Amino acid sequence: MFQLIYRQVTYDRIRVLLTCGTIAAVVAVILTLEGFREGLYAQLRAAVLERGADLVLTQTGVANMMAARSVIPQLARAQVEAVDGVDQAYPMTTLPVIFDHAGRRTPVFLLVYDVAGGPSRLIEGARISARRQIVIDESLADRYALKPGDDFEISGFRFSIAGVSIGTAAMFTPFAFITYDDLIDFYLESELVADITTFPLLSFLLVELRPGADIARVAQAIESKVASVDVFQPAALATNDENLGRALFGPILGFLVAIGYVIGVLVVGIFMFAAVNARIRGIGVMRALGITQLELARLVVAEAVLLMLLALPVGVILAQGLAALIQWMSPLYRVLPVESVPLARTAVAALGFALLGSLLPVRATAMLDPGIVFRS
Repeated sequence: MFQLIYRQVTYDRIRVLLTCGTIAAVVAVILTLEGFREGLYAQLRAAVLERGADLVLTQTGVANMMAARSVIPQLARAQVEAVDGVDQAYPMTTLPVIFDHAGRRTPVFLLVYDVAGGPSRLIEGARISARRQIVIDESLADRYALKPGDDFEISGFRFSIAGVSIGTAAMFTPFAFITYDDLIDFYLESELVADITTFPLLSFLLVELRPGADIARVAQAIESKVASVDVFQPAALATNDENLGRALFGPILGFLVAIGYVIGVLVVGIFMFAAVNARIRGIGVMRALGITQLELARLVVAEAVLLMLLALPVGVILAQGLAALIQWMSPLYRVLPVESVPLARTAVAALGFALLGSLLPVRATAMLDPGIVFRS
């Protein structure tokens, strides 16, 4: 049987190349959508994990860092630092703003930090070292053709760009970083608000523990002694933000991936039906010679699976190329098409719709009259 499949596949190389190329394109689209979803969740996790803390403290009742308003009393910092095992509690404030430049407006998530919590990786420039400096995400630099040394104005308050960070975006929103030295001036001099009491001075506390301190014990001690905060290990808070992203974007992205699977089934079914129909007289000869319907069905299914196995690695390469192109065109988005889970899920699904796509041509062979070979 395998020799027969090999001859059928190699007999019409153009058809095989066209079939594999089309299937590979479908696989690439599915992997790109899967990678877009995984990239979104990875960005949400990184927004927490890259702040570099042993514990993250939020306002009581707030369980997220992204898309959540958290306001902690300023006196809480001293209370936390008084807990045994705590070395430092670094403040961080988050503030959504709008960057308006050259007639275009972009929402920006402003992260205000003291020592910890700043950008972890820079691709241009340097970290903030003077007053009225800012570090912006690479997507902002790319969109507006900005570079270190350029002005960056928010609500009438002018910063100077110190550096450009990478991987600092989430929820389709780029981050920008400033220090607490400029926060009050920004509140007082910008056109952002008329009353600064409506905006937070302290949103989160990034806690650094002393060497050897038991993280669970310290977390429990903070919870019991400081009533105004909830305590999270960074991985737990990152999981909460990822789950928020799954709740907000998971259904629509899952629907798009499901459409990709349906298209895959249809593509395989159409090509296999055309292949069987083109060889209908030869199949009639095999039926006349006594080959059973089960053997013919196995032949069609095996050919579909073989074509899928040939197309799958090509689809993976195409997906990587698409991901690189998307991230090059818009660094705001992160696409991870070859993560282990989506890659395995897509591979299994691809084999599944190869089997499902074989049902129609298998049915066609079952309904074939062997007498067709004796007709003109």
